[in-house]
Amino acid sequence: MEPGTYIAIAQIAFQGACVAVKTFRKGLNFSKDAERLVLSLEVERFRLDIWGENVGLAPPDGQAATLPGRLLPICSVLKAYLEQIEHLVMDADGLSSRYGLSETESPPTKSVLVRQLVQRMQRSIRPSAAKLAGETRDEDDGDDGQSEDTMGAGLAVESAAPLRKKSTTIANKVRWAVRDLDKFEGLVKDLTLRINKLNDLMTETQQRKTREDNYRVNMVVVGSAIDKASLELIRAAVQGEPDTSQVRAAVERKGLAVPDLPQDRQAVGTSSLQRLSLDDFILPSKFAASNRFVTAKKADSTAGPYYLLERKPFDPSIQPEDLARLTSRIQRLVLLLQKPKSPDFRTPHAEGCIKDPTNCCWWIVFRFPQGTPPLSTGTKPKATTPVSLLTLLTSAPKFRPPLEQRLTLATTFCTTLSELYLSGWLHKSIRSENILFPSAPLSLLGPFSLEDMQHTLLSPLLAGFDYTRHESEWATIDRARTAGDVAMAIYRHPRYQGEAAQGYRMQYDVYSAGLVLLEIALWMPLGSFLESRKPIGVAPKPKADPGLQGLLPGDGRLKPEVVELSGNMKLFHEPHAVELRKRVLARVEAELAFRVGSPYCRAVKFCLEFADMQADEGAAGVGEVGVHPAMEFYDNVVVPLAGLRSGTS
Repeated sequence: MEPGTYIAIAQIAFQGACVAVKTFRKGLNFSKDAERLVLSLEVERFRLDIWGENVGLAPPDGQAATLPGRLLPICSVLKAYLEQIEHLVMDADGLSSRYGLSETESPPTKSVLVRQLVQRMQRSIRPSAAKLAGETRDEDDGDDGQSEDTMGAGLAVESAAPLRKKSTTIANKVRWAVRDLDKFEGLVKDLTLRINKLNDLMTETQQRKTREDNYRVNMVVVGSAIDKASLELIRAAVQGEPDTSQVRAAVERKGLAVPDLPQDRQAVGTSSLQRLSLDDFILPSKFAASNRFVTAKKADSTAGPYYLLERKPFDPSIQPEDLARLTSRIQRLVLLLQKPKSPDFRTPHAEGCIKDPTNCCWWIVFRFPQGTPPLSTGTKPKATTPVSLLTLLTSAPKFRPPLEQRLTLATTFCTTLSELYLSGWLHKSIRSENILFPSAPLSLLGPFSLEDMQHTLLSPLLAGFDYTRHESEWATIDRARTAGDVAMAIYRHPRYQGEAAQGYRMQYDVYSAGLVLLEIALWMPLGSFLESRKPIGVAPKPKADPGLQGLLPGDGRLKPEVVELSGNMKLFHEPHAVELRKRVLARVEAELAFRVGSPYCRAVKFCLEFADMQADEGAAGVGEVGVHPAMEFYDNVVVPLAGLRSGTS
């Protein structure tokens, strides 16, 4: 047959499968207990639409259907899998005997929660994915069989179309009632299995695009958990997934932010605050002045296990109600980092936290996967500072990783952030000092082989979460008052500097991430941008009269103040942050595309400018797909970096 005939046959089979699954779903009568399974069915239906778009069988308006060359010879296999899906939901005997359904005269059940979720999923990827199955209309519309037609080429295709349409129209009139939840769950699993088989036939590029689209769907699913009812529905729908699956782990993290969940309050109350003590650990002599250190328990031998202790200070004069809220955030942060996680969420595992009122701080205790023990004297290990990205940039002059290793590090870092944003949480302290490398060698003097550097950079952990909160919490307690800590302040967005800082947003996290991406690209610390570069051969300007300083000549209007940056400056406020951003953007424009490629350059620019984009000024509400910062970060940063990395591997 001609290639067009293969394509037309596959497209008819795809249309039939899509229409059959939608028709079956629309005719379901179910109880509240079955709502989670109906949601799972909707997700699988959407995965089928995504598959069709990514193989070319659901093209945008005005474009012809296609199939990649490698799929043309196995068109009969595609057709068989798609017809299995169609048969799965149209076989009356099988639905009755195997899957626990029975025919009924009762009207189909409408679920507001499920419908809203489906509408968000429709907007999460390009609309062409859902258009073939009539998803652009409300699910309460009329007979879908009348709207599904074929665009085949050839006599066999044209003769098959009326039969397909007729069978779908008949099935559209059948109503099914869910009688046995366990058997009905088997139907959802069988549908999943068949869609997975279709995905396995895709090219590597198509599979990557499908994973990206499925990630967007997961983001919408998790983002729809906005109250107890929706969270419990979504949590029940993903309970069959492994604990470490992306969507289930994200739902559990999201659950920590949803109110009125007694199981989460119980978890907070039984956290390990009371059973951990500083007396259990080997402490540095001046540990109270340390931000973090790796150590072991006094009772353990030099073989470990090892622990990372991170300091979280609070203002000694903090109001009791604010201290209580910070305590709650610390507890939930421990829970957040205790939950099972997917392999892409690279953070240390939290063991608990210790309140240290003497030093006005908490110590969060992490299990640290130290590859080699801390420097020791005698038989007991000695507490040490872990190696961070900042350490590699400033204290390891011979550690110069090649481009492909830096791209992998940048992608891993951004993927971890995206997993955090997937569940709606903020980091609030993104900087190179908070990216740790447990596998780094104890000596950073070098020389380093390519294998040494790769081994080090393949195991980053994102640490240093600063009073992490969910994006839905509007109040800022820990305002950016530490302007004297220039090393921290330079990573903050200009609008989040000094006493006036409030209303921390995900966009500020993204800005900080852009600065870290720049450090990775140039392999130099951000602090180097503070050093002024004075033009050679230019005479210094005469000092102005202090009484006239700041005035424009002639009219007495104030002129802009000249902002000076230096490596030894003691204060860092909004004007300094604005000047630093100008310098950074100028460097990005001048050379970043040359050094690491245009996609990387665009990703960094997006991060640095995202908080100031007009579309991000609150015109759309949180949760709107396509405008939510988590989705924007994934689309504009994670996806391009992953593609760039795969191109250099």
